[in-house]
Formats: sequence, structure tokens, C-alpha cells
Amino acid sequence: MHNVNTDALNQTITKAEQDPSALTQHVSFDGEWQIQHGQPQFRTTIPIPNGEPFVFEADFPPPMGGTGSAPNPLAYCFWGGLACYAMTYAQEAARQGVQLRSLSARTEADVDMTRALGVTDNAPVQHIDWHLTVDADASDDKLEEIKRIADEHCPGVYCLRNPIELETHLAT
Repeated sequence: MHNVNTDALNQTITKAEQDPSALTQHVSFDGEWQIQHGQPQFRTTIPIPNGEPFVFEADFPPPMGGTGSAPNPLAYCFWGGLACYAMTYAQEAARQGVQLRSLSARTEADVDMTRALGVTDNAPVQHIDWHLTVDADASDDKLEEIKRIADEHCPGVYCLRNPIELETHLAT
């Protein structure tokens, strides 16, 4: 339904209900700083389940010392969160039997770069807005119910709303 394989999804849900630990996925990939002038500053090859690995490149905008030749790292964070939320909404709509004709999403945030430069202790981002525009044959109440469920189930929402332990490591 609207590009969601509901059979596979239902099989996965059944598997998770029987053994929640069966759905824990380890994520690991490496990235490298590019030292050649004119290249995006950072490059990562991310494995994907059904195809060739996908290359992500990031570069700071010129005022931050980059060339602006690739998205900045926060753009990927914002995009990843928004993609996760929109995809969770579409997935939940399919689970609820609501056929989407279209779904579009937009993210908005103001980014204060002064902390990254060591000038202030300001939070880089204080607020993020995610907007969904949905076209479906369902009542506004049903679409709001799906939004509420997406708010509860989306991993991206969870990661932004809850502190996650982070450890950094350095090897020389």
C-alpha cells in the first residue's frame, strides 16, 4: 500500500512480538576526512540492504571553512529525522489501512553556529519544526490519529526528545 510492503511489515511485527531482541540492528560505518582541496570535506560509504553502498558527502559552508560543495552535516541530521518521521507516518497509515495519494514533508530550524566556533555556549538548535502535508481519503481525525501514533513510534522523534548516551573515542 502506497509503497509500504505491509506483508513484510506484519511479519516483522509478529517476529518482534515473539522476540523483541530479534529486531535489534547494529549500525556501523566509517567516514574519512578528505584532504584534497575542492573536495567535500567528509565522505562516508553507508551499506544498504539491497544494493550498492551509498556515498554521503558533507562539507561546511564557506563561512565555516568549507567549500559548500556538499550538504553540511546538520542538513543530514535534519533530513534523516524528517525522513524517519514521514516514513513512520506513511508506514502507520498503511497499517491503519489509509491509502495515501501523496505525502510531503518539510523541516525548519534556525542554526546558531557560534558554539561550533567556540564563540558562545549557545545551543546550536533550540527548536525544529516538521511539517507533513497529506492527501488521503480519510477524515482529519483519522489523519491526526496517525500523526499521534507516528509521534509515539518514530525513532527520529524519540532521538530528538530523549537524551541518548554518547561516548567519543580517539585513536592515534
